[in-house]
Amino acid sequence: MAQQKDNRILKVLLAILIISIVGLSVWSYSTYQENEGIKTQLNDEKAQIEQELKNISEEYTLEIDKGSALSADLTDAKNRIIRLVDSVGKLESDVRVLTRLRMELNNIKKDRDLLQDRINTLEVINQNLAVVNDSTIAALNKEILKGQDQSSTIANLNSSMSRAAALIPTNFTPVGVIVRNSGKQIENDRARRVDDIKVCFTLPENPLATTGVTSFYLQVINPENNVLGENTTKEFDGQKLTYSKVIQFNYQGKELDLCEVVGANEDNITKGRYRINLYNGPIRVSSSEITLR
Repeated sequence: MAQQKDNRILKVLLAILIISIVGLSVWSYSTYQENEGIKTQLNDEKAQIEQELKNISEEYTLEIDKGSALSADLTDAKNRIIRLVDSVGKLESDVRVLTRLRMELNNIKKDRDLLQDRINTLEVINQNLAVVNDSTIAALNKEILKGQDQSSTIANLNSSMSRAAALIPTNFTPVGVIVRNSGKQIENDRARRVDDIKVCFTLPENPLATTGVTSFYLQVINPENNVLGENTTKEFDGQKLTYSKVIQFNYQGKELDLCEVVGANEDNITKGRYRINLYNGPIRVSSSEITLR
C-alpha cells in the first residue's frame, strides 16, 4: 500500500512539473514574441526618423545649388544632419534613444522653418530690387527716347524704392509669460498664471532700408477690447493710433532679433483671444493672435 501511495505522489509531482515546464515555455515564447514586436516597431520608427532627416538634407542641397545667400548657414545645417544620420545608424533601437532622436528631429525641423522663412524674405527683397532696377532702366530709356512725363517717372521710381526699402518683420510671435523675481520669463497660456505678454520678431537684412535708431509701435488688445500697456494715443498725418509700447532699436542693415514685454497690468489679463499688431508709424507691418485659457 505504501509503495502504491508513493507512486501516486510521484505521478502527481511529475504531472505538476510537466505542466509547469509547458506553462513556462508558453510564457517565454509569448514574451519573446512581444519583445520582437516592440523591437520591430522601434526599428521602424528609427528608420522613419532617418528618412525624414535625409529628406531635410536633400531640401538644403537644392537650396544650396540655387546659390542661396544663406548657403553657409544651409551647409552648416546640412552637415549637422549628416553627422546625426551617421550616428543614428550606429545606435541600438530603444525607447531612450528614440526619445532623444525625436527631440533632435523636432529641433532640426524648427531650424529648417526659420531658415526657409529667412530665404523667403530674401527672395522678396531681391524681387523688389529687380523691380526697382527694371523700372529704372525702363524710365531712363523712356526719358531718353521720348522725353515724356519726367515727373511721373521719378514719382514711380521713388515709390518702388520705398517699397524695397521697407522694414518688414518676420517670425512675429506673441506669447504669454510668467515673470519670475529673477527676471526669468517662462512661456504659459493660462490666463490666471500669465503676468505679461511678450512679443518677438526678426528684422531681415535689407541694404536698402534706412539705418539708425527707429521706432515701431506695439499694440496688444485683450478680449475686452482694451489696449494693454501704456495705452497711449499718437497721431500720424491725421490718423490716430493707440499703442501699448514703443519699441526702439538701432538698425544697421543687418538681421536683427528683437523681443519686448508689453508691461501689461495683470488685472487686464483674462481668458480669451488677444490681437497683437505692430506698426511702423501709421502702417501696420505685422499682426498675430494668441488665446489664453
